[in-house]
Amino acid sequence: MRAKIFLDGDFLVGELDDGHRLSHADAESLADLLWTHGVTSAQVLMIDWHQDAARAPMSGQRIAIYQRLRLHEQSEG
Repeated sequence: MRAKIFLDGDFLVGELDDGHRLSHADAESLADLLWTHGVTSAQVLMIDWHQDAARAPMSGQRIAIYQRLRLHEQSEG
């Protein structure tokens, strides 16, 4: 399942292919929510600041989401 990640105010939002919308203020917590919905690091698309600077996640948030999802993936293997 793919997820598009963007900022909405102080919250990170993940819009899933199936229409679900997940949100959390903490990047790692959002990654945990994404994982429970079957999203892997390869299925994450984040809005880039070139596309929409106001809604693009910050670099640290991007790294935290990818890192947390990869940790989940490694623990599965």
